[in-house]
Amino acid sequence: MDIKQWLSETSHVRITDQGIADVLQVTRKTANKRLNEGLPVDDLLTLCEVLGINRPLALVELGYIPYQEVLDFLDSDGALVSTADEGELAIELARRLNPATRANEIDELASRRAGAPVSGPSASLHDDDDGVVREFDYAPGEYAADSSPNEQAERERRGEDLID
Repeated sequence: MDIKQWLSETSHVRITDQGIADVLQVTRKTANKRLNEGLPVDDLLTLCEVLGINRPLALVELGYIPYQEVLDFLDSDGALVSTADEGELAIELARRLNPATRANEIDELASRRAGAPVSGPSASLHDDDDGVVREFDYAPGEYAADSSPNEQAERERRGEDLID
């Protein structure tokens, strides 16, 4: 299909050589020459932006890049909202809502969900009702963090007698 015709049908706007020339800021003769020789990618992207056309769609449909290459790229770096399962969406939503305070827990949940081994000792965040978030590193079963006051040390500091 001719590029000018595709742009017209996709944008629902009548596209002329002069219109293309105006958008690309070149003469009509230059625009016509570029269309006949094969519109450069940067010109196509500029036209798509101005006409409100999805640029990856134009690149695929006009044969600049293969459709499978676009799919491979999308699959390599993540999932589309339409193809992601509810668990993946929930983890991503949690990450966006709590980017700093729960990042370690969210990453650990995502790793477990994906079946990947969790590396190194588990790190979890703890809030002591004082609003301060502290990080405690522990290996499960080895020991646990306890933020309660050391009663014996408090009594010794105050000089109180200890009853056994």
